[in-house]
Amino acid sequence: MTQQQLYLKSIECDPTNSCSYNNIGVKLSSGESITLHNGEQRMTEQNFFLKSIECDPKNSRSYFNLARRLYSECIALPNGQSMTQQQLYLKSIECDSNYYRSYYCLATTLSIGESITLPNGQSMTQQQLYLKSIECRPNKSRSYYSLANTLSVGESITLNDGKSMTQQQLYLKSIECYPTDAPSYNDLATTLSRGESITLPNGESMTQQQLYLKSIECDPKNYKPYYNLGMTLFQNEDITLNNGLRMIKQQLLLESLRLGHQQTLVYREIGLTLSNNKQAITLPDGEQKTRRQLLKISRDYI
Repeated sequence: MTQQQLYLKSIECDPTNSCSYNNIGVKLSSGESITLHNGEQRMTEQNFFLKSIECDPKNSRSYFNLARRLYSECIALPNGQSMTQQQLYLKSIECDSNYYRSYYCLATTLSIGESITLPNGQSMTQQQLYLKSIECRPNKSRSYYSLANTLSVGESITLNDGKSMTQQQLYLKSIECYPTDAPSYNDLATTLSRGESITLPNGESMTQQQLYLKSIECDPKNYKPYYNLGMTLFQNEDITLNNGLRMIKQQLLLESLRLGHQQTLVYREIGLTLSNNKQAITLPDGEQKTRRQLLKISRDYI
């Protein structure tokens, strides 16, 4: 039997087992549905989470998972109460005040400076929610990374354990917790100047360029480090990626565009790699553009 079949069997043996409904819901993808053993009911992931809540209205994970998979502004619970995504995260916290993911995901629904009132009456900002997430689970990379993104270069913040950390230190802590987290390497690199280096938690020293290279190695499909690495190079300068491939500035910018870079600034930078206004280049979508056309695209959409 597969894991899913085992959970279904568990429900067949005990139709009120909240955890089994929740666990099946987690395994389903958006829009996917399966039929219970009684053959009478076909259920989607949301249906399973709602059923889990019906069986146990204090199951924190079910509210959390339902919030993560909420594709509309609100949803009606089995008791008839309507809840938004934020309210579901708050309910999850009410049921389990130590579940770090609820604080983290609730924080992502807020903007910097915005606050929200928790079930215990305490008001928290986005930063404070990330801090609470770290307090509940100090070894989770994403909380440090997201907290770092709320700070400016040189700014520091005090963790709930009393330790003060700068933006750089938070990125380093994120890398310590998850050594293959591509965004942490990329964003740490942006805090350095060309030629400057920083020591990683494993003792290795890396320059700005090496951090971008490491980010690409960890996630070759993320457009950001290709663009950022390209911007550290001079016109015809090349650099060797960690996989051995050599690329010049123009190639890195084109790869960034191919992978989904949506800012028009990339067109300007590609255009500036061409020697004159009439020289053309083939973009990743197969379309040819001259330097003049690329610069115009950038100007028109600023």
